Amino acid sequence: MKTALQSLLALALLLGGCATTTDILQTPLTRTERDTYTLLHRDTVWHTQYHNPPGQPHGSVLFPSSRQTEVRYTATVRDSVVERHYPNFIRAGLFESVGLIGVAPPSNGHTWGVFGLFPELLEHNVQRESALFTGGWYRFGIVEYRFPWFTQARDWSVGTVGLEVFALEHSGPSLAGILPLYLRKRWYLRDTPPYVAAAAGLGMSLLPSQYLNLTASLESGSLGGVNLRAYGGFLWGQSPAGQQELPQRSYAKPYLGAGISLIDFLNREEELEQEWSQHRHSSWSVGLAQFAFLKTSASRSVWTDTASPLISGLIWRLLPVQLAIPVSPAGFYAGTALASILILGLDAGGVGILPLRFGYWRELVPIGLYGDVSAEVFYHPSKALHLSGRLLLRISDIVNLFATAGFADGSALRARDWWDILQQATRFSGWYIGIGTGVGERLFRQADLWYYRQ
Repeated sequence: MKTALQSLLALALLLGGCATTTDILQTPLTRTERDTYTLLHRDTVWHTQYHNPPGQPHGSVLFPSSRQTEVRYTATVRDSVVERHYPNFIRAGLFESVGLIGVAPPSNGHTWGVFGLFPELLEHNVQRESALFTGGWYRFGIVEYRFPWFTQARDWSVGTVGLEVFALEHSGPSLAGILPLYLRKRWYLRDTPPYVAAAAGLGMSLLPSQYLNLTASLESGSLGGVNLRAYGGFLWGQSPAGQQELPQRSYAKPYLGAGISLIDFLNREEELEQEWSQHRHSSWSVGLAQFAFLKTSASRSVWTDTASPLISGLIWRLLPVQLAIPVSPAGFYAGTALASILILGLDAGGVGILPLRFGYWRELVPIGLYGDVSAEVFYHPSKALHLSGRLLLRISDIVNLFATAGFADGSALRARDWWDILQQATRFSGWYIGIGTGVGERLFRQADLWYYRQ
Protein backbone atom coordinates (compact mmCIF):
# COMPACT_ATOMS: atom_id res chain seq x y z
CA MET A 1 0.00 0.00 0.00
CA LYS A 2 2.81 2.40 0.88
CA THR A 3 4.32 2.02 -2.58
CA ALA A 4 1.05 3.05 -4.19
CA LEU A 5 0.60 5.93 -1.79
CA GLN A 6 4.04 7.33 -2.57
CA SER A 7 2.61 8.31 -5.93
CA LEU A 8 1.31 11.34 -4.05
CA LEU A 9 4.36 13.19 -5.40
CA ALA A 10 2.25 14.64 -8.20
CA LEU A 11 -0.40 15.79 -5.73
CA ALA A 12 2.18 17.36 -3.45
CA LEU A 13 3.73 19.28 -6.33
CA LEU A 14 0.32 20.72 -7.14
CA LEU A 15 -0.12 21.84 -3.56
CA GLY A 16 3.37 23.34 -3.60
CA GLY A 17 6.34 23.30 -1.27
CA CYS A 18 9.36 21.01 -1.25
CA ALA A 19 8.99 20.45 2.49
CA THR A 20 5.45 19.16 2.08
CA THR A 21 6.55 16.86 -0.75
CA THR A 22 9.37 15.36 1.31
CA ASP A 23 7.14 14.81 4.34
CA ILE A 24 4.42 13.02 2.38
CA LEU A 25 6.90 10.78 0.60
CA GLN A 26 8.63 9.80 3.84
CA THR A 27 5.54 9.26 5.98
CA PRO A 28 2.46 8.60 3.83
CA LEU A 29 0.56 6.74 6.57
CA THR A 30 2.32 7.34 9.89
CA ARG A 31 3.70 10.49 11.47
CA THR A 32 6.55 9.92 13.91
CA GLU A 33 7.46 12.46 16.56
CA ARG A 34 10.75 12.15 18.46
CA ASP A 35 11.58 13.81 21.76
CA THR A 36 15.26 13.81 22.74
CA TYR A 37 16.12 14.32 26.39
CA THR A 38 19.53 14.86 28.01
CA LEU A 39 19.48 13.24 31.44
CA LEU A 40 22.01 14.30 34.09
CA HIS A 41 22.46 12.05 37.13
CA ARG A 42 24.48 13.50 40.03
CA ASP A 43 25.74 11.34 42.89
CA THR A 44 27.77 12.00 46.05
CA VAL A 45 29.51 9.23 47.99
CA TRP A 46 30.70 9.83 51.57
CA HIS A 47 33.34 7.36 52.74
CA THR A 48 34.26 7.54 56.44
CA GLN A 49 36.94 5.49 58.23
CA TYR A 50 37.75 5.29 61.96
CA HIS A 51 41.33 4.43 63.07
CA ASN A 52 41.47 3.57 66.80
CA PRO A 53 44.87 4.21 68.56
CA PRO A 54 46.65 1.16 69.97
CA GLY A 55 46.39 0.26 73.64
CA GLN A 56 43.80 1.07 76.25
CA PRO A 57 42.40 4.57 76.04
CA HIS A 58 42.75 6.61 79.25
CA GLY A 59 39.55 8.20 80.33
CA SER A 60 41.15 11.47 81.38
CA VAL A 61 43.20 11.94 78.21
CA LEU A 62 41.73 13.55 75.09
CA PHE A 63 42.90 12.00 71.84
CA PRO A 64 42.55 13.64 68.41
CA SER A 65 39.71 12.33 66.26
CA SER A 66 40.54 9.15 64.35
CA ARG A 67 37.77 9.67 61.77
CA GLN A 68 38.75 10.20 58.13
CA THR A 69 36.08 11.22 55.60
CA GLU A 70 36.42 11.07 51.82
CA VAL A 71 33.78 12.70 49.57
CA ARG A 72 33.43 11.66 45.93
CA TYR A 73 31.26 13.52 43.43
CA THR A 74 30.10 11.85 40.15
CA ALA A 75 27.97 13.10 37.24
CA THR A 76 26.56 10.89 34.43
CA VAL A 77 25.10 12.37 31.25
CA ARG A 78 23.06 10.28 28.80
CA ASP A 79 20.52 10.91 26.04
CA SER A 80 17.02 9.43 25.92
CA VAL A 81 14.90 9.31 22.72
CA VAL A 82 11.13 8.81 22.94
CA GLU A 83 9.18 8.07 19.72
CA ARG A 84 5.44 8.48 19.31
CA HIS A 85 3.59 7.27 16.21
CA TYR A 86 0.40 8.93 14.93
CA PRO A 87 -1.79 8.41 11.86
CA ASN A 88 -0.94 10.83 9.09
CA PHE A 89 -4.09 10.55 6.96
CA ILE A 90 -7.78 11.34 6.99
CA ARG A 91 -8.58 8.41 4.72
CA ALA A 92 -6.49 5.54 3.37
CA GLY A 93 -8.21 2.85 1.33
CA LEU A 94 -7.28 -0.01 -0.93
CA PHE A 95 -10.46 -0.56 -2.97
CA GLU A 96 -13.88 1.02 -3.50
CA SER A 97 -16.61 -0.04 -5.91
CA VAL A 98 -19.76 1.93 -6.76
CA GLY A 99 -22.73 0.85 -8.81
CA LEU A 100 -24.04 3.83 -10.83
CA ILE A 101 -27.64 4.65 -11.74
CA GLY A 102 -28.62 6.84 -14.68
CA VAL A 103 -25.39 6.89 -16.67
CA ALA A 104 -26.66 4.79 -19.60
CA PRO A 105 -29.92 3.40 -21.01
CA PRO A 106 -30.71 -0.07 -19.67
CA SER A 107 -30.18 -1.53 -23.14
CA ASN A 108 -26.65 -0.11 -23.29
CA GLY A 109 -25.63 -0.46 -19.64
CA HIS A 110 -23.21 -2.86 -18.00
CA THR A 111 -25.77 -4.47 -15.61
CA TRP A 112 -23.12 -4.88 -12.93
CA GLY A 113 -25.60 -4.60 -10.11
CA VAL A 114 -25.52 -2.86 -6.74
CA PHE A 115 -22.02 -1.75 -5.71
CA GLY A 116 -20.90 -2.57 -9.28
CA LEU A 117 -19.84 -6.04 -8.09
CA PHE A 118 -22.72 -8.27 -9.17
CA PRO A 119 -22.56 -8.77 -12.94
CA GLU A 120 -24.96 -11.01 -14.83
CA LEU A 121 -22.83 -14.09 -15.51
CA LEU A 122 -25.33 -16.42 -17.08
CA GLU A 123 -26.08 -14.43 -20.21
CA HIS A 124 -22.90 -13.29 -21.87
CA ASN A 125 -23.21 -9.98 -23.77
CA VAL A 126 -26.98 -9.86 -23.22
CA GLN A 127 -28.30 -6.74 -21.52
CA ARG A 128 -31.42 -6.79 -19.37
CA GLU A 129 -33.92 -4.03 -20.14
CA SER A 130 -34.83 -3.80 -16.44
CA ALA A 131 -31.28 -3.17 -15.22
CA LEU A 132 -31.10 -0.39 -12.63
CA PHE A 133 -27.35 -0.10 -12.08
CA THR A 134 -26.04 0.52 -15.58
CA GLY A 135 -22.50 1.68 -14.78
CA GLY A 136 -19.62 1.29 -12.36
CA TRP A 137 -17.09 3.50 -10.60
CA TYR A 138 -13.95 1.74 -9.35
CA ARG A 139 -11.18 3.27 -7.23
CA PHE A 140 -7.82 1.73 -6.25
CA GLY A 141 -5.37 3.22 -3.75
CA ILE A 142 -7.30 6.06 -2.09
CA VAL A 143 -5.66 8.63 0.19
CA GLU A 144 -6.85 11.87 1.77
CA TYR A 145 -4.91 14.26 3.98
CA ARG A 146 -5.93 17.19 6.12
CA PHE A 147 -6.11 20.25 3.86
CA PRO A 148 -3.38 22.59 5.19
CA TRP A 149 -4.76 25.82 3.73
CA PHE A 150 -7.90 25.81 5.93
CA THR A 151 -6.32 25.92 9.37
CA GLN A 152 -9.44 27.20 11.11
CA ALA A 153 -11.96 25.03 9.21
CA ARG A 154 -12.56 21.46 10.30
CA ASP A 155 -12.96 18.28 8.27
CA TRP A 156 -11.55 19.51 4.96
CA SER A 157 -9.33 17.03 3.13
CA VAL A 158 -7.35 16.86 -0.08
CA GLY A 159 -6.35 13.59 -1.71
CA THR A 160 -5.92 11.45 -4.73
CA VAL A 161 -6.49 7.96 -6.12
CA GLY A 162 -3.90 5.71 -7.71
CA LEU A 163 -6.43 4.78 -10.40
CA GLU A 164 -10.15 5.35 -10.81
CA VAL A 165 -12.34 4.16 -13.69
CA PHE A 166 -15.87 5.20 -14.71
CA ALA A 167 -17.48 2.44 -16.79
CA LEU A 168 -20.47 4.32 -18.21
CA GLU A 169 -21.76 2.58 -21.35
CA HIS A 170 -21.42 -0.94 -22.65
CA SER A 171 -20.63 0.24 -26.18
CA GLY A 172 -18.66 3.34 -25.23
CA PRO A 173 -15.20 4.05 -23.83
CA SER A 174 -14.52 4.44 -20.14
CA LEU A 175 -13.23 7.48 -18.32
CA ALA A 176 -10.06 6.78 -16.35
CA GLY A 177 -7.98 8.99 -14.09
CA ILE A 178 -4.47 8.40 -12.77
CA LEU A 179 -3.78 10.48 -9.65
CA PRO A 180 -6.87 12.71 -9.96
CA LEU A 181 -7.01 15.52 -7.42
CA TYR A 182 -9.97 15.64 -4.97
CA LEU A 183 -11.00 18.29 -2.46
CA ARG A 184 -13.64 17.18 0.07
CA LYS A 185 -15.58 18.54 3.03
CA ARG A 186 -17.35 16.33 5.60
CA TRP A 187 -20.10 17.07 8.12
CA TYR A 188 -20.27 14.38 10.79
CA LEU A 189 -23.70 13.29 11.95
CA ARG A 190 -22.31 10.66 14.32
CA ASP A 191 -18.93 11.16 16.02
CA THR A 192 -18.29 7.64 17.34
CA PRO A 193 -17.66 4.52 15.22
CA PRO A 194 -19.32 3.69 12.95
CA TYR A 195 -19.13 7.30 11.80
CA VAL A 196 -21.97 8.76 9.74
CA ALA A 197 -21.15 11.79 7.64
CA ALA A 198 -22.42 13.84 4.73
CA ALA A 199 -19.72 14.90 2.29
CA ALA A 200 -19.30 17.09 -0.77
CA GLY A 201 -16.31 17.07 -3.07
CA LEU A 202 -14.82 18.13 -6.37
CA GLY A 203 -12.42 15.95 -8.38
CA MET A 204 -10.30 16.72 -11.43
CA SER A 205 -8.36 14.38 -13.72
CA LEU A 206 -5.92 15.28 -16.48
CA LEU A 207 -4.51 11.89 -17.52
CA PRO A 208 -5.47 9.80 -19.42
CA SER A 209 -9.05 11.20 -19.43
CA GLN A 210 -9.91 14.79 -18.69
CA TYR A 211 -12.95 15.22 -16.46
CA LEU A 212 -14.49 17.03 -13.52
CA ASN A 213 -16.46 15.09 -10.93
CA LEU A 214 -18.78 17.05 -8.65
CA THR A 215 -20.01 14.61 -6.02
CA ALA A 216 -21.98 14.41 -2.78
CA SER A 217 -22.24 11.37 -0.54
CA LEU A 218 -23.71 9.97 2.65
CA GLU A 219 -21.06 7.79 4.30
CA SER A 220 -21.09 5.19 7.08
CA GLY A 221 -17.92 3.57 8.45
CA SER A 222 -15.25 2.67 9.07
CA LEU A 223 -15.58 -0.63 10.94
CA GLY A 224 -12.69 -2.95 10.19
CA GLY A 225 -12.07 -1.00 6.99
CA VAL A 226 -15.64 -1.58 5.72
CA ASN A 227 -17.61 1.47 4.53
CA LEU A 228 -20.98 1.99 2.84
CA ARG A 229 -21.74 5.10 0.79
CA ALA A 230 -24.64 6.55 -1.19
CA TYR A 231 -23.53 8.88 -4.00
CA GLY A 232 -25.02 11.59 -6.14
CA GLY A 233 -23.15 13.81 -8.55
CA PHE A 234 -22.39 15.16 -11.98
CA LEU A 235 -19.60 13.95 -14.27
CA TRP A 236 -18.32 16.11 -17.10
CA GLY A 237 -15.38 15.14 -19.32
CA GLN A 238 -14.07 13.32 -22.35
CA SER A 239 -12.32 10.03 -23.00
CA PRO A 240 -8.94 9.81 -24.72
CA ALA A 241 -9.00 9.47 -28.49
CA GLY A 242 -8.63 5.91 -29.70
CA GLN A 243 -9.37 4.30 -26.33
CA GLN A 244 -10.25 0.64 -26.91
CA GLU A 245 -10.37 1.41 -30.65
CA LEU A 246 -13.38 3.64 -30.00
CA PRO A 247 -13.73 7.31 -31.01
CA GLN A 248 -13.25 10.06 -28.49
CA ARG A 249 -16.44 10.73 -26.53
CA SER A 250 -17.63 13.63 -24.42
CA TYR A 251 -19.86 13.09 -21.38
CA ALA A 252 -22.04 15.31 -19.24
CA LYS A 253 -23.97 12.94 -16.97
CA PRO A 254 -25.69 13.16 -13.59
CA TYR A 255 -25.56 9.97 -11.56
CA LEU A 256 -26.69 8.23 -8.39
CA GLY A 257 -24.87 5.31 -6.87
CA ALA A 258 -24.35 2.86 -4.03
CA GLY A 259 -20.81 1.98 -2.99
CA ILE A 260 -18.82 -0.24 -0.68
CA SER A 261 -15.13 -0.12 0.20
CA LEU A 262 -12.85 -2.62 1.95
CA ILE A 263 -9.49 -2.06 3.65
CA ASP A 264 -10.55 1.59 3.80
CA PHE A 265 -9.86 3.47 7.03
CA LEU A 266 -11.13 6.89 8.08
CA ASN A 267 -9.78 9.21 10.80
CA ARG A 268 -11.34 12.33 12.23
CA GLU A 269 -9.01 15.29 12.70
CA GLU A 270 -8.74 14.81 16.47
CA GLU A 271 -7.69 11.19 15.89
CA LEU A 272 -4.59 12.44 14.09
CA GLU A 273 -3.35 13.54 17.54
CA GLN A 274 -3.92 10.11 19.11
CA GLU A 275 -1.11 7.58 19.06
CA TRP A 276 -1.70 4.40 17.09
CA SER A 277 -1.68 2.39 20.33
CA GLN A 278 -4.72 4.37 21.53
CA HIS A 279 -6.83 3.96 18.41
CA ARG A 280 -10.09 2.06 18.51
CA HIS A 281 -10.26 -1.26 16.67
CA SER A 282 -13.50 -3.04 15.86
CA SER A 283 -12.58 -6.32 14.14
CA TRP A 284 -11.09 -9.64 15.15
CA SER A 285 -9.17 -9.84 11.90
CA VAL A 286 -8.67 -7.85 8.70
CA GLY A 287 -6.36 -8.75 5.84
CA LEU A 288 -5.49 -8.90 2.18
CA ALA A 289 -6.03 -12.59 1.39
CA GLN A 290 -6.41 -16.12 2.74
CA PHE A 291 -5.27 -19.23 0.86
CA ALA A 292 -5.75 -22.89 1.75
CA PHE A 293 -5.06 -26.20 -0.04
CA LEU A 294 -7.58 -28.93 0.67
CA LYS A 295 -8.07 -32.67 0.72
CA THR A 296 -11.76 -33.11 -0.12
CA SER A 297 -14.40 -35.75 -0.63
CA ALA A 298 -14.71 -34.92 -4.35
CA SER A 299 -13.94 -37.75 -6.76
CA ARG A 300 -11.94 -35.57 -9.15
CA SER A 301 -9.29 -33.02 -8.24
CA VAL A 302 -9.36 -29.47 -9.54
CA TRP A 303 -5.75 -29.99 -10.63
CA THR A 304 -6.31 -33.06 -12.79
CA ASP A 305 -9.11 -34.88 -14.58
CA THR A 306 -7.99 -38.25 -13.20
CA ALA A 307 -8.45 -39.73 -9.75
CA SER A 308 -8.18 -37.28 -6.87
CA PRO A 309 -4.63 -36.84 -5.48
CA LEU A 310 -3.79 -35.75 -1.94
CA ILE A 311 -4.53 -32.08 -2.72
CA SER A 312 -7.82 -31.81 -4.57
CA GLY A 313 -9.28 -28.36 -3.81
CA LEU A 314 -8.66 -24.85 -2.54
CA ILE A 315 -10.09 -21.91 -0.63
CA TRP A 316 -9.30 -18.32 -1.56
CA ARG A 317 -10.65 -15.19 0.10
CA LEU A 318 -9.81 -11.67 -1.07
CA LEU A 319 -9.90 -8.79 1.44
CA PRO A 320 -11.52 -10.79 4.28
CA VAL A 321 -12.72 -9.04 7.45
CA GLN A 322 -14.35 -10.27 10.67
CA LEU A 323 -16.20 -7.48 12.50
CA ALA A 324 -16.66 -7.94 16.24
CA ILE A 325 -20.27 -7.95 17.47
CA PRO A 326 -20.33 -6.01 20.78
CA VAL A 327 -22.19 -8.59 22.86
CA SER A 328 -21.24 -10.74 25.84
CA PRO A 329 -19.51 -13.13 25.80
CA ALA A 330 -16.94 -11.53 23.50
CA GLY A 331 -15.99 -13.39 20.35
CA PHE A 332 -19.01 -13.32 18.06
CA TYR A 333 -18.50 -11.67 14.68
CA ALA A 334 -20.06 -10.87 11.31
CA GLY A 335 -17.75 -10.90 8.32
CA THR A 336 -17.43 -10.66 4.58
CA ALA A 337 -14.84 -10.54 1.80
CA LEU A 338 -14.61 -8.99 -1.63
CA ALA A 339 -14.72 -12.53 -3.06
CA SER A 340 -14.66 -16.02 -1.59
CA ILE A 341 -13.87 -19.07 -3.72
CA LEU A 342 -14.36 -22.63 -2.50
CA ILE A 343 -13.39 -25.43 -4.90
CA LEU A 344 -13.80 -28.99 -3.65
CA GLY A 345 -13.02 -30.62 -6.99
CA LEU A 346 -13.49 -30.46 -10.71
CA ASP A 347 -17.26 -30.77 -10.41
CA ALA A 348 -17.89 -29.26 -6.96
CA GLY A 349 -17.43 -25.73 -5.73
CA GLY A 350 -18.80 -22.21 -5.65
CA VAL A 351 -17.95 -18.51 -5.71
CA GLY A 352 -19.38 -15.79 -3.50
CA ILE A 353 -19.11 -12.02 -3.98
CA LEU A 354 -19.46 -10.19 -0.65
CA PRO A 355 -20.55 -13.41 1.13
CA LEU A 356 -22.10 -13.15 4.58
CA ARG A 357 -20.17 -14.87 7.34
CA PHE A 358 -21.09 -15.34 11.00
CA GLY A 359 -18.97 -17.06 13.62
CA TYR A 360 -17.20 -17.18 16.95
CA TRP A 361 -13.56 -16.20 17.57
CA ARG A 362 -11.51 -17.31 20.57
CA GLU A 363 -7.98 -16.59 21.74
CA LEU A 364 -6.66 -19.93 23.02
CA VAL A 365 -3.07 -18.90 23.83
CA PRO A 366 -2.24 -15.20 24.37
CA ILE A 367 -0.74 -13.59 21.25
CA GLY A 368 -0.25 -16.94 19.57
CA LEU A 369 -3.08 -19.41 19.00
CA TYR A 370 -6.68 -18.70 17.98
CA GLY A 371 -9.81 -20.72 17.23
CA ASP A 372 -12.50 -19.77 14.72
CA VAL A 373 -15.80 -21.47 13.79
CA SER A 374 -18.12 -19.93 11.21
CA ALA A 375 -21.03 -20.31 8.81
CA GLU A 376 -20.65 -18.57 5.44
CA VAL A 377 -23.49 -17.93 2.97
CA PHE A 378 -22.91 -17.49 -0.79
CA TYR A 379 -25.77 -15.77 -2.61
CA HIS A 380 -24.12 -14.56 -5.87
CA PRO A 381 -23.14 -16.00 -8.30
CA SER A 382 -23.27 -19.34 -6.46
CA LYS A 383 -25.77 -20.18 -3.75
CA ALA A 384 -24.22 -22.27 -1.00
CA LEU A 385 -23.78 -22.79 2.73
CA HIS A 386 -20.21 -23.23 3.96
CA LEU A 387 -19.52 -24.43 7.53
CA SER A 388 -15.91 -24.36 8.70
CA GLY A 389 -13.53 -24.36 11.65
CA ARG A 390 -9.96 -23.06 11.84
CA LEU A 391 -7.03 -23.27 14.24
CA LEU A 392 -4.74 -20.29 13.62
CA LEU A 393 -1.10 -19.81 14.61
CA ARG A 394 0.17 -16.24 14.56
CA ILE A 395 3.57 -15.95 12.85
CA SER A 396 3.89 -12.15 12.75
CA ASP A 397 1.68 -9.07 12.77
CA ILE A 398 0.64 -9.71 9.16
CA VAL A 399 1.12 -13.46 8.55
CA ASN A 400 -0.54 -16.49 10.10
CA LEU A 401 -0.84 -20.22 9.42
CA PHE A 402 -4.01 -22.24 9.96
CA ALA A 403 -5.45 -25.73 9.79
CA THR A 404 -9.05 -25.93 8.62
CA ALA A 405 -11.90 -28.40 8.17
CA GLY A 406 -15.40 -27.89 6.91
CA PHE A 407 -18.48 -28.86 4.94
CA ALA A 408 -20.22 -27.11 2.03
CA ASP A 409 -23.47 -27.66 0.16
CA GLY A 410 -25.07 -25.65 -2.62
CA SER A 411 -25.25 -24.84 -6.31
CA ALA A 412 -22.10 -24.35 -8.38
CA LEU A 413 -21.10 -21.34 -10.40
CA ARG A 414 -22.48 -21.56 -13.94
CA ALA A 415 -20.79 -18.98 -16.16
CA ARG A 416 -20.09 -19.13 -19.86
CA ASP A 417 -16.79 -18.52 -21.59
CA TRP A 418 -14.66 -17.26 -18.73
CA TRP A 419 -15.01 -20.06 -16.15
CA ASP A 420 -15.16 -23.62 -17.40
CA ILE A 421 -13.92 -25.87 -14.58
CA LEU A 422 -17.41 -26.24 -13.08
CA GLN A 423 -19.42 -26.56 -16.26
CA GLN A 424 -20.63 -30.06 -15.43
CA ALA A 425 -21.76 -29.21 -11.90
CA THR A 426 -25.30 -28.35 -10.89
CA ARG A 427 -25.20 -29.01 -7.14
CA PHE A 428 -22.34 -30.02 -4.89
CA SER A 429 -21.93 -31.29 -1.35
CA GLY A 430 -18.79 -32.42 0.43
CA TRP A 431 -16.29 -32.11 3.25
CA TYR A 432 -12.64 -31.05 3.36
CA ILE A 433 -9.57 -30.69 5.54
CA GLY A 434 -6.59 -28.51 4.71
CA ILE A 435 -3.86 -26.08 5.66
CA GLY A 436 -3.47 -22.46 4.63
CA THR A 437 -2.12 -19.02 5.38
CA GLY A 438 -3.40 -15.49 5.89
CA VAL A 439 -1.35 -12.91 3.99
CA GLY A 440 -1.30 -9.29 5.11
CA GLU A 441 -3.79 -10.28 7.80
CA ARG A 442 -3.74 -8.78 11.28
CA LEU A 443 -5.31 -10.66 14.19
CA PHE A 444 -6.64 -8.67 17.14
CA ARG A 445 -7.04 -9.54 20.80
CA GLN A 446 -10.00 -8.68 23.00
CA ALA A 447 -7.89 -6.03 24.73
CA ASP A 448 -7.37 -4.31 21.35
CA LEU A 449 -11.09 -3.75 20.73
CA TRP A 450 -12.63 -0.58 22.07
CA TYR A 451 -15.93 -2.37 22.72
CA TYR A 452 -14.40 -4.20 25.66
CA ARG A 453 -12.04 -1.58 27.11
CA GLN A 454 -12.76 -0.61 30.69
